[in-house]
Amino acid sequence: MCTSFQLRATDGSVCVARTMEFPSMLGAKLTVLPRGIRLVSTSPDGDGVSWTTSYGVVGMDAVGSPQLLTDGMNERGLYAGALYMPGFAAYEEPSADASRNLDVLDAVTFALTTCATVAEVFAAFSEITVWGRENPLIHGVPPLHLVLHDAGGAAGVIEFEAGAQQHRDNPLGVATNAPYLDWHYDNVRNWLPRLGAANPAPVEIRGVTFAPLAQGQGFVGLPGDSGSAGRFLRAAAYVMTLQAPADAAGLENLSLHALNNFDIPAGMMTGVSATGIEQDDQTKWSSIASLTAGRYIVRIQDDPTPVAVDLATTDFTGDVPRQRELVAGGFAPITV
Repeated sequence: MCTSFQLRATDGSVCVARTMEFPSMLGAKLTVLPRGIRLVSTSPDGDGVSWTTSYGVVGMDAVGSPQLLTDGMNERGLYAGALYMPGFAAYEEPSADASRNLDVLDAVTFALTTCATVAEVFAAFSEITVWGRENPLIHGVPPLHLVLHDAGGAAGVIEFEAGAQQHRDNPLGVATNAPYLDWHYDNVRNWLPRLGAANPAPVEIRGVTFAPLAQGQGFVGLPGDSGSAGRFLRAAAYVMTLQAPADAAGLENLSLHALNNFDIPAGMMTGVSATGIEQDDQTKWSSIASLTAGRYIVRIQDDPTPVAVDLATTDFTGDVPRQRELVAGGFAPITV
């Protein structure tokens, strides 16, 4: 599953917060991709898109490969994350020109290592074909969409509908899972205009005044389930109501507290998936990409103490990606 939302400070600082839900960690590690290394994606019959990384990146990998990032940010303040879209990820047919084909699992890495803004990502993806190949750890072709944010506050998604890329602006800055983003925007219209942080006013019926029993009833009725539609609405409510802090440091702290409300412990999201797989999704890790300050902060389920990487002091030289297991360390910087 997964929930993602963007928050801003009064000085213009931007943070993107994200949870990652899955039954397991998928071998994820904190990963650094250096500048100037050669990467190659796959095509049905061999190599696909190949490129040299222009920007250093810090993020979380997946399925045990440092090239297959599910979440991360680059040194220019661009964020990209892959979120699940079961039943709503109809990828493009691979091109006859293999050099145009990009495996969807490489989408986060390709965007972060080659682009500096959301607009640049949209332009770059317009020149390639995104296809999906089966992955045994995910029991088939991973159904994904790409969530994007940049340091200027722009946000967008790349979704795959009817065999074509859809590049959608996302000014709300919220993303979860299926269905497509335009449906979630319509659903917000059905809920949030009549709800809010302010407590309802008392009402009078035949001379009897009925006041709310307690503070905090402005959002009574807002879905509290763990489904994608309910989480999107709650994240939109947070974006709508949270008081903006003064700067990036305050924004990181606010983002951390907001993330706590989307943490799904083991046992709260079980059952059989649409593909017939027994599920036990839980929040395995969460991240905060402090885009203006250039800090990537992450915490894992087994140790909820956040650790932070300062991209300004990270060594982005070298010939190969670097990785490390996540450990406790508070908000103190760590070296990868």
